[in-house]
Amino acid sequence: MTEERLVFGVTVDQLDELNTLLRTITAHGDVITVGCDEPLHPQTVSTLGEVVFNAALAVREVFDRIEAQKL
Repeated sequence: MTEERLVFGVTVDQLDELNTLLRTITAHGDVITVGCDEPLHPQTVSTLGEVVFNAALAVREVFDRIEAQKL
C-alpha cells in the first residue's frame, strides 16, 4: 500500500479568491461568446478581454502563492 503525501496546502481565502476569479472569467467569457442581438462595440470586446486576461493573471498569482507556501 502506497501512502499518499500532501504536496501543497490551500487556505479557504485562497479557494474563495480562485472561485471569484474563475466566475469573473466565465461570466465575461459568456458575454463575449453569447453577446446580444447587436454586435459588441470593439472597445467593449477589448475591455472584456482585458478583464478576462487580468483575472487569469490573478489566478496564476494565487497558484504561485499556493506553490510557495509551506504546509
